[in-house]
Order: sequence, then C-alpha cells, then structure tokens
Amino acid sequence: MRRTGYLEHNAGSLYYEVVGTGDPAVLIHGFSLDHRMWREQVRGLRPDFRVVTYDCRGFGRSSCPTGAYSHHDDLRRLLAHLGIDSAHLVGVSMGGRIALNYALRWPGSVRSLALIGSDVGGHRHRIDWDVDVEKLGLAGARAAWLAHELFDTVRTHRAGWAAVRAMVRDYSGWHWSHADIRVPSDTGAVERLHEVRARTSVIVGELDLPDFHEIARVLQARIRRVRPVVMPGVGHLVNLEAPRTCTELLRRHLMGVSPSTTRG
Repeated sequence: MRRTGYLEHNAGSLYYEVVGTGDPAVLIHGFSLDHRMWREQVRGLRPDFRVVTYDCRGFGRSSCPTGAYSHHDDLRRLLAHLGIDSAHLVGVSMGGRIALNYALRWPGSVRSLALIGSDVGGHRHRIDWDVDVEKLGLAGARAAWLAHELFDTVRTHRAGWAAVRAMVRDYSGWHWSHADIRVPSDTGAVERLHEVRARTSVIVGELDLPDFHEIARVLQARIRRVRPVVMPGVGHLVNLEAPRTCTELLRRHLMGVSPSTTRG
C-alpha cells in the first residue's frame, strides 16, 4: 500500500510518500534532487520496512521557503504527522547532514543512521558550489550544475544519470538565488559528533570527491558506534550508481546484521 500527501507546516507544504510495513526507515535526498532518487531502494526495502521518502523544503514537489526554516524540524513534524516516534534515518550528502542534525537534536528518536557521501555542518569545503543563476538564468544554472564534478561518475550510469537530470530539471533553484535562512545554524555539528548515540554506517564511494572522504574519516573517528564502508568503483551518488549493492547494504544495516565498531 502506498500513501502520498502533503504536510502543511511553517507557511509551506512538504510532499511525502510512504510504502511498506515494518520498522520505519526515512530516506533523505541530496541537494538539487528529490524523493525520486530512492526509487530502487524503496522497491527493495518495502517488503521489510515502512519506507518514508519526502522532498525537503525548496526541492521536488515541496514548496520553497517563505521565511526562517529548519530541515530537521520539518522532518520532525513530518514524522509526527505520520505517527512515527522513532525511525532509521538514511541520508545522501545534504540528506546525511539533515539526518545528523536530527540525531543531535532528538537522539532518542533515531534507531540508526546510514550516512552516504554525507555532509556535516561545520566542514569547510574546498569544492566550488557557486552557480550564478543571475548571470546564467535558471536553465543555464541547471546546466552548469549538471556539469559539476560532483556528477562525473554518475554520468556513466545511464539510468542514474537520467534520474539526476530529471530531478535537477525540476529543481526550483531557490537556494541559488536566495540567502540561506535556515535556523538554527548547524556549523557546530562537526564538533558534537561524539554525542551521536545511534548505530551508524558511514558509506562513501571509492571515487567520491576528496572532501567527502575527509568528512567520512571525521565521522568515523568521532561517532561512537560506527561502521565504515567504502563502495568500490562508484562516486558521490552511491545509491544511483550501484543501486542493487546499495540497497542490500542498507537492508543489512537496517536489520542490524553487520556489527558496528565502538569507539570511546
């Protein structure tokens, strides 16, 4: 059974989909993408889990911010709307950053974390993220973004690249043309990783950019209950470049099959 809908919250709406039964697992997408990036994982996990996907504010079918907002507060309200007290959180890139912020704010509500090519608040990137939408226009900005080195490896995967292009084509571009009005700031998150209580898998593609390998090393060093995984032959978007392998890895993680390494 598939449930779809919109949550009205903080002068906006958040689109979500729920399928399957069992323990809740929430899959959180990366920047400029949306819930569709998880289609293969939803298909593979739904027999055993209640899988929740949604579009973060400003992405996909969700509305753009109209004032101060918080991605992790949006997620908290969505789970309350769905009657979910605690859940496994899975996030790619920006989605991993959101999952970490949620786990730091509401540690008792997180059953486990799977962080894939994750960002973390407070990391100083060497990557050039700027897209000049004023100069290029929205169509030009989308094209420039699709040419970013972040997507170099996914371009060689036909289905994954088609999915990325479709999602970026539908991205509002809001974050390229507006100041960041998220509150509170999460720039101190990198210094609080020792507070994460949940069992955590830190997953990074072998061919991902150096920044994300550096972040993975920090997460592995500072989170207490952690299992590091390097996926061979893939880059930043592991779940789109090696969907079956990623789905099986997530299944094992969610079921607690693979042991974690405890530090501290």
